[in-house]
Amino acid sequence: MSLIKVGIIVELLLLFGVFLWVKKLNSKKSRQPSLSKKLLKNLKF
Repeated sequence: MSLIKVGIIVELLLLFGVFLWVKKLNSKKSRQPSLSKKLLKNLKF
């Protein structure tokens, strides 16, 4: 039973790591700095 729990925890950590890695790659592609939602609301186009 404990082996199954360890396996689930490892898989969750791997998924989390991949998610962060993909997020990092996407942030590198976009050259514009990401603005917070509050700033975007304050900007009037």
